[in-house]
Amino acid sequence: MYESEAEKIYKAIFDTEVPESIQKQFNIISERIDFLFNSEEIKKYNKSILQIHDLEALEVAARYMKKLPLLTLKFKIMVYLGETLPENYPKYINENDSFFTGFISLFYSLIRTSYKLVKGIILIVINRL
Repeated sequence: MYESEAEKIYKAIFDTEVPESIQKQFNIISERIDFLFNSEEIKKYNKSILQIHDLEALEVAARYMKKLPLLTLKFKIMVYLGETLPENYPKYINENDSFFTGFISLFYSLIRTSYKLVKGIILIVINRL
């Protein structure tokens, strides 16, 4: 399961295929982290990875509702690993030098995050996670 989880989480965050180097690092860390959680948390996590297509929405809502700690932790790890790649630089840094385009980008992010939060809460309730 570790390879598919790395692919799905990376795709949810960066909207591209996971590089092999990141996948290997994530798999090593993921195996170690699983030992920190009980079987019920691991079952919920596995169910979410297998059944939910919008993992980004699920993670936003899980973080807000303080649910699915294994999912939120693995998302954090993937963000840290992805940050090391130069091709992900535009995801982290906004270099717009116009106040207007910066404001529009910020407004878009607010609307998108709000949508993802609502969608994620619905996913958690419907799937009983």
